[in-house]
Amino acid sequence: METIIFLIFLATFLYSVILHEIAHGWVAYIFGDDTAKISGRLSLNPIIHIDPIGSLLVPFVLYFSNSGFLFGWAKPVPVNPFRLKGGATAFRWVSMAGIITNIILAILGALVLKVTTQTLNIAENNLGVIFFSAVMQINLVLATFNMMPLPGFDGFNFLTTFGPINNLIKKSPLGNPYFMAQYGLIISIFILFLFMPYIGSIIGLVFGLFIRMFGL
Repeated sequence: METIIFLIFLATFLYSVILHEIAHGWVAYIFGDDTAKISGRLSLNPIIHIDPIGSLLVPFVLYFSNSGFLFGWAKPVPVNPFRLKGGATAFRWVSMAGIITNIILAILGALVLKVTTQTLNIAENNLGVIFFSAVMQINLVLATFNMMPLPGFDGFNFLTTFGPINNLIKKSPLGNPYFMAQYGLIISIFILFLFMPYIGSIIGLVFGLFIRMFGL
C-alpha cells in the first residue's frame, strides 16, 4: 500500500510541476511569444519536462526523509520576454501563470475531497481520496514555494516586472545572466534549506487557512 501511495504522490507531483510549466508557456503564447510552442514544451509528455535533480532527486530525498512536504521543479519552459506583446504586464502574467495553475488545482482537489469524504462518506484510505488529497497538498506547496522572491522562482520573476525593483536587481550579481545561470538555482536551494523550519511554518499556515476555508 505504501508503494502505491508513493507512486500516487510521485505522479501527482510530476504532472503538477509539468502543468505549472506548461501554463507559463501557454500564457506566453497568448501574449505573442511562441518560443515554448516551437520548442515542443506545451506537451503533456513528461519526458521532455523532467529535470533529473528537480523532478526526481529532490522529491525522492524529501519524501523518504519524512520532511512533511514534497517539492521540486521541471525544466523551465523557455520564454522570450522581448517577444511578448504587452511588455512588463504580459511578463507579469506569464510569471504568475504557474502559481495560479497550482492554486486552481489545489482548489479542485479540496472541493473533490470535501464532496467525497463529507457528502459521499468515502473512506480517507480510498485511493481516489488519497489522489485528490495529494493534488491539494502538492499544489499548495508548489504555489507557496514559487511565490518566494528567490532567484529562479516565479516570485523573483514577478518582482523584476516592476521598474524600481528591477533596476536594483540589475545593479547586483542577480542581474547578471551568466552569474544567474551558474549560481542562481544553487543560491535559492541553499536559502531554502537554511530557512526550512520557517518555510515549513509558512506552509503550515497556508494549509491551515486552506483547510478552514473549505471545511476539511
